[in-house]
Amino acid sequence: MVILMTLFIILSLGIAGCASQAPPASPVSPVPSSPTAAAQKLSTLEPSRMALQPSEVPAGFTLVEQSGRNLSDMRSWAVDKGWKKGHYAYYEKNGRDARYIEQAISVYPPGNISLIVPDTVQGIRNWSAEENLTVEELPVPGIGDSSRALKVFKTGEPETDYIITFVKYDVFEQMSINGTATDYETLKQVAGTAAAKIQ
Repeated sequence: MVILMTLFIILSLGIAGCASQAPPASPVSPVPSSPTAAAQKLSTLEPSRMALQPSEVPAGFTLVEQSGRNLSDMRSWAVDKGWKKGHYAYYEKNGRDARYIEQAISVYPPGNISLIVPDTVQGIRNWSAEENLTVEELPVPGIGDSSRALKVFKTGEPETDYIITFVKYDVFEQMSINGTATDYETLKQVAGTAAAKIQ
């Protein structure tokens, strides 16, 4: 499970724009929703002020890493889509099995923001197929202006990774948690809190 979690964290950073990898090969098949006209509004806060604070995550999770994201760290696909700035936060909970909550924030030009969620989902699907992981699409969580949710797991492993990607205004966020269906409900609550911080 530790190997799966480590690979998944690397994937999350790459998909959210931190690694140098080729863009997804094909567009996502029909699933919702371009952002509404409200998504053309621009955020007014710096990404670091949109990041979850320790008081906004469940009890027992500790902030392990938090940092700004730089243009030089981003993959070419993100740069080509006009990536402007971002922030990253990683929380961990120790116990019998290590658990984490991960948040990656990016700001894009409003004209490109509708591309980010579907291409991120397709990138996760492509990577998971290469790693022999199963991806299931979950009901749209209804967070921000447009959102998607995925369950990623390996047959026979007890733990599962859940991902929510969403956009609000010109901000894209990818949030992840590992655990059970109950942990996914926690992720939805935390992602809702994160969306509410975007102003």
